[in-house]
Amino acid sequence: MDRWLKAISEVIMINYNPGSFGALLYTLRKRQHLTQQQLADAVGMHRHAISRWEQGKALPVSKAIVLELIQYLRLDANDARHLLEASLTAPAPLWGVPFSRNAFFTGREETLETIKNHLHPDRAAITGSSYALYGLGGVGKTQVALEYAYRYSLAYRAVFWIESETNDQVLFSLQRMADLLQLPERSESDQQQVTKAVQHWLATHTQWLLIWDNVEDLELPQRVLPPDPQGDFLVTSRRQTLEILPYGIELQPMEVDEGILLLLRRAKVLERDATSEQIHQLIVGMPDEYTAATRLVKLVGGLPLALDQVGAYLEETGCGLVNYLHLYELQQPFLLNRRGGPGIYHPQSVTATFHLAKGQLEQTQKEALDLLYLCAFLHAESIPEELFHIGAQHLGPRLTPIVGDTVQFDLMFMTLRNLSLVHRQPQMRTLSLHRLLQDVLREQMESEEMRLWGGRVIRMVNAAFPEGIPFVNWVRCEQYLAQALACVPLIAKIGGDVPEAGELLSKVGIYLLRRGRFKEATPLLEQAVALGEHQLGDGHPTLISRLVNQAELFWRQCKYEQTELLLLRALTIGEHHLEPMHYQIGYILNSLGLLFSEQGKYEQAELFYQRALTILDQPSLERPSKPELDGLCDTLSNLGLLYWKLGKYEQAEPFYLRALQMEELLFGPEDPDTALTLNNLAALYRDQGKYEQAESLYQRVLKIEEHALGSEHPSLAFPLKGLAQLYANQGKYGQAEPLYQRALRIREQALRTDHPDVAATLDGLADIYAAQKKYTQAASLYQRALQIYEHHLGSTHLETLRIKSAYHYVFEQSKLIN
Repeated sequence: MDRWLKAISEVIMINYNPGSFGALLYTLRKRQHLTQQQLADAVGMHRHAISRWEQGKALPVSKAIVLELIQYLRLDANDARHLLEASLTAPAPLWGVPFSRNAFFTGREETLETIKNHLHPDRAAITGSSYALYGLGGVGKTQVALEYAYRYSLAYRAVFWIESETNDQVLFSLQRMADLLQLPERSESDQQQVTKAVQHWLATHTQWLLIWDNVEDLELPQRVLPPDPQGDFLVTSRRQTLEILPYGIELQPMEVDEGILLLLRRAKVLERDATSEQIHQLIVGMPDEYTAATRLVKLVGGLPLALDQVGAYLEETGCGLVNYLHLYELQQPFLLNRRGGPGIYHPQSVTATFHLAKGQLEQTQKEALDLLYLCAFLHAESIPEELFHIGAQHLGPRLTPIVGDTVQFDLMFMTLRNLSLVHRQPQMRTLSLHRLLQDVLREQMESEEMRLWGGRVIRMVNAAFPEGIPFVNWVRCEQYLAQALACVPLIAKIGGDVPEAGELLSKVGIYLLRRGRFKEATPLLEQAVALGEHQLGDGHPTLISRLVNQAELFWRQCKYEQTELLLLRALTIGEHHLEPMHYQIGYILNSLGLLFSEQGKYEQAELFYQRALTILDQPSLERPSKPELDGLCDTLSNLGLLYWKLGKYEQAEPFYLRALQMEELLFGPEDPDTALTLNNLAALYRDQGKYEQAESLYQRVLKIEEHALGSEHPSLAFPLKGLAQLYANQGKYGQAEPLYQRALRIREQALRTDHPDVAATLDGLADIYAAQKKYTQAASLYQRALQIYEHHLGSTHLETLRIKSAYHYVFEQSKLIN
């Protein structure tokens, strides 16, 4: 909050031209801690008169009013003289700007300072300078140029403005300049004579500022300006490449704090000269309005034109920020298309502004428009260019050949960049665009157009997104994750018509599952199954892998009944459609074994494992496929885990060692799948009393998983807990406790607080407290673990009975101590 207040207070202190009447009056009034209303009451004026004076829009109509101001403000002789002199000064001796100053202009101080430093309006030299402002339509280029003209007007002898969108506008602006300058040729019917007269004046006079607004045709300024201009000229344009100018800056959308201030001032929730105390009062007294303003600024991506439209609607209707936010979320297209108010500073709406750019592309390069249509459905930031290359075959007849030609691909981007519609990051090979442009493009599409382009996007992203199970693919999965997630709402609308939609959801869902992001994975895996049922029928073999993936998610969430139902359904489909010894059947059997083992149903688990092993470990398979080897490694490791749970250590070790040998060859020694078997082997050695071997393996597992998965992944809790238990077995409680605490924190963050893995960690932590006779602490943890085990495993499960016994013991001991 303090950072926001500081930023707002800095923006509010508008840096007027220090020599202007408005700036002096503003400074002198603030010195006396007076509001505009208080000063207006004192001199018998309306507050709006004070506001117009300070904005530089008008000057007092008589010297008597200035004298009253001097008297009330108690100015000394020096300040009084400066105020009197300033009251007699116009914005510039020759003022050719056809717009009044924007009363709601906000921020952009760094940009204005940059322009000032390049143009040097206060320099004594007679040579001129030039600068360009470029950027997306509606980002505020014209308003920055207008503010610069007003703010530094007294540094120039003349200030001119040329509206440059059309040739007729340019000619009209030149005629206006000729009239202002009282040139003899101003009445000539031949426009070329008028243009030459203006050129001659610019070539023979100094200290002028000429603003070219909204330049589209780069040849226009070259035809009008003299070869060696003696003044400054400032160009605004959507084009990012302006060959006529060596210097320029791209104007970006507003940051959140700056955007909030513009919105609140435009809606007249705040006065232009609101103090930081008043802003603080608004935040404290109207927190819902402040939150709504923040949300709105983010929704429109900080685009000043959109914020101005919002403010105009709020001013006109008085509906309030909270109500407008709700309305915007329901009727965004209508509101973006409604300009509202007189539109003095920008007559077009957001929709109309972007529609004009779209129209230009339709006339000049339809391939570039095709690319925009694709981008309309993607995540707006950091779109990998590689995405279009990988999915080129899905992009349509116009765009597919362009993507395959590097030069043509670059030229297409040149067109888009000239309209400031996309940003290209060459080092990262990514591009981005404004989210409101996406919204407008989508809303202007007919239903069939949306299905066409939406389907192409889904197919393109699916082609690029790799399988999420192998760890080696995770970097690429993360690279395309934002774009894949952007397809999810699109799939909800048209996915039934796109066969690849379910495949994409399944790949993304399993990747998120393996990253421990269970909440995000849940709807994707569910939707993948539902789409498969809709498109293929509820008994199609394609559903097998999707059902198994969803079952794994349920298993990790301890939803054992749902897990079993899904696996049995997958097994039924597999046995109906596949060969009896197909690896997918073996994989389902392995998953059923793991499910029953987790519930303590060890005999049933062993039967499923042995059936799976019969299928996956066939001697007749000379060159088994990777999925078959994956399934075999899992089954071997799980069988070892089962025998370890049963205390059959000698039977467990050969399965672990064989699985480990295969995984190191198949995945590599630093893969997380290899680390899982290493962790199980470490637990076996620990329970056999082989502490040095066990500790070495646990440390290796931690190193692998922290590097590959990050320090907060749920899988990391297993080696942490195992190593903690190892230290506890050796009586090293000081080393064990922080490991248990870290494992508990990770599991509580990633899983539900009533998950059995949480209970297992509570149990281990309670054990070391009990061993240190910290009975009260141990009793509390045992009690939590007992409640979880009773809920998930039942009151007769061996683990439940063991915890119950431990709890009663430490509870009785704690009573004896107390």
